[in-house]
Amino acid sequence: MDLKEAQKKVDKWFEKAGVEKWPKFVIFARLVEEIGEISKCMNVKEGYQRKEVSDLNDEFGDALFTFILLANEYNLDLNEVMEDVLEKYRKYIK
Repeated sequence: MDLKEAQKKVDKWFEKAGVEKWPKFVIFARLVEEIGEISKCMNVKEGYQRKEVSDLNDEFGDALFTFILLANEYNLDLNEVMEDVLEKYRKYIK
């Protein structure tokens, strides 16, 4: 699935769930929280913590969903965003 399709699916999920979208700053705060959950999983996987944590795949999924939700709130086309950033980084390796 490409990024634009993922963006549409996130929007459709909210439509089907019948829940109101969160304010942008709340979405951002949730994204930061999800990144923290990824960090916890990484610490356990790398042996720096011994605590039971969620699955890394699940946490990346939660973070990606939330990231897409935030991009949608700003009407960003993530396919375009990705192409732009890849072009920017291509300049560094020429």
